[in-house]
Amino acid sequence: MKFINFSDGDEPINSGVSGFRKLRPAEHVSGPYKIWELSDDQGWRYDYHWKRPHEALNPIGLYDVEDVIVTRPGGLILNRFIGYNNATGRDNQRSIPPHDDYINLSGRNKVIIDEPIIVADGVAFDVWGHWIVDYLPRFGVVRDFYLADFFDLKVLLPAYAPAWVTEFLKISCGVMEENILKYNPDSDVVLCRRAIVPSYCYTEEFAFHSYVKDFYRSFALTPPSPKTPEKILVSRGNQSGSNRLFPNRDAFENMARERGYQIIRPEELSIPEQINVFSRSSVVIGEHGSGMHSAVFCGKGTVVGCIGFWNAVQLHIGYLMEHRNVYLTRGCLWPTPERNEYVIDVTIEDLVSFFDKIDAMTTDASSE
Repeated sequence: MKFINFSDGDEPINSGVSGFRKLRPAEHVSGPYKIWELSDDQGWRYDYHWKRPHEALNPIGLYDVEDVIVTRPGGLILNRFIGYNNATGRDNQRSIPPHDDYINLSGRNKVIIDEPIIVADGVAFDVWGHWIVDYLPRFGVVRDFYLADFFDLKVLLPAYAPAWVTEFLKISCGVMEENILKYNPDSDVVLCRRAIVPSYCYTEEFAFHSYVKDFYRSFALTPPSPKTPEKILVSRGNQSGSNRLFPNRDAFENMARERGYQIIRPEELSIPEQINVFSRSSVVIGEHGSGMHSAVFCGKGTVVGCIGFWNAVQLHIGYLMEHRNVYLTRGCLWPTPERNEYVIDVTIEDLVSFFDKIDAMTTDASSE
């Protein structure tokens, strides 16, 4: 079985796939920039992080693809060919048998869509951070390529996509609910006679194209006041069943309150409220993870402080959006086969130092 990557702008060899329709050219990545970090092997250090972004970024655009078979979010089948988008899609498709005519051999309910339809979601489609990083900008690519014709196109989504996905697509791209067609990945196999497949908007491990910045800057922003900067802590305290162990979470949030931070729980806010609160904040702190990715709505110079470091997403959002990044990673441990938990065993002293560092940075900025 041959794998085709729909993310790098290469010309495909299958006759059912159009040439790459470029929206924005390849470019050089933003960053890296120096960050502050308090880690296990040293005190506070202002330096470049060892995890560097990929320098040469792929172009941004889309393909028109004939007779695409969709079996689940994150993978497409073209006869004996499998199309995938970036890192998550390929692994997701390895379990699909290499049938020459999958849809005819499948025992699932067959759904055939004749009109042009956008296929741009993927694995973990019900996770907020994946929509911020992976999927929402892809719909923006189609919107900006097709312009007015975009609003006549259909969108394919899983039937059990959360309601906020529909709201997010409407707010960001103007997708109306009546243009969303849904299927059940557990029981349906979908044949799209003409699928519109946009590229992802990053290269390798989340090295973002500048299009992502322009896309999120197109949302209405409320710049923070230079005299009374708003500071928020993104709380994960309401997530029961989480595999994160953070014994001093309550102390972390109490310290934040004492220092004038607003504690927000994104799941309790509407999408416009989330966009507004992040847009007007000059300091955003929290545990490293999906909720912090809403910092894409923050302006240039925002101080973004994370407890823990699990991947490069937040770091590279900071490079792209010109944030000032602060990390407390001392005492933070990855899951192991014996312990399926992210451990955030930071001390009270290190939390105080974390807040002091951020206070110093905001004081320096306000005096500039």
